[in-house]
Amino acid sequence: MTSPAAPASFRACTYPLSWRIVAGVLVVVSRASLPAIALGILTAREPVTLPVLVRALVVLTALPGLAAWLIGRAFAAEVKIRGSDLVVQHRELVLEVPFASIERVTPWVVPLPGPGFGIRTRSGRRLRYGLQMPDPTPLLLALRAGGARMTTRHPSILYAHAKRGVGVWRWYHRLGKFIGFALLPTAVMFNLDQHVTYGGLLGQYYLQGLVPYLETFGRYWGLVSIYLLLYASVWRGLAEGATLAAAWVAPPQAARVRRMAEIGCQVIYYGGVPVIVLVPFLQ
Repeated sequence: MTSPAAPASFRACTYPLSWRIVAGVLVVVSRASLPAIALGILTAREPVTLPVLVRALVVLTALPGLAAWLIGRAFAAEVKIRGSDLVVQHRELVLEVPFASIERVTPWVVPLPGPGFGIRTRSGRRLRYGLQMPDPTPLLLALRAGGARMTTRHPSILYAHAKRGVGVWRWYHRLGKFIGFALLPTAVMFNLDQHVTYGGLLGQYYLQGLVPYLETFGRYWGLVSIYLLLYASVWRGLAEGATLAAAWVAPPQAARVRRMAEIGCQVIYYGGVPVIVLVPFLQ
């Protein structure tokens, strides 16, 4: 692992243990619900309608994810290295921990609700707050330089560092992946439906008008977008599991496995979806 230069300050979440457990459970529910919904669609005896899918996503995915995000925001803090002290500032609370008093820094075994670590002082007391951030490596390196006993080779830290190394996804990346890309399979399915049901691409428009025509297209677009999200979630879960397992079993290969997993997910998504859509037409 390379040793990035430590910035002057860090953004983190200062979770007490109880709230960390709550946020972790919410994250698990939010993430695991997507492949669970996909499995439910595959095993359903009747087609699942768009309103049912939307309700399932809101209740099982969006609301738990939003709750976990709000908890994280409530415990958001700024962490600074000030001289020989670790300073954690959370709203009106300012916690200063001298490097000399830190006995050990312990990374979390399970990176939930995200990668993080706890701090034990030389008096044997564990700090009430654990620190969670997308990639704890820069802060850990700064603490180690200050004399704290710790390692950046812990599997959960390697996992976080490798994940951060492939880039950060923003909301517009996801918008393009699931909403924008969905236009391609939507166009194929909508065109087929119009020809079968109304005899041509503009059949419904001529018979019923513009609004029903656009409503039908919107339903297809929404349904396909959700299907793509569910499809991607299955492969994302496998990729995350593989990279976390690699960090435990073969730590030096964690970054390489992460890059391979990301490439695999892209190929399976952007290459697999067109194949799935076109196969029925080739039979």
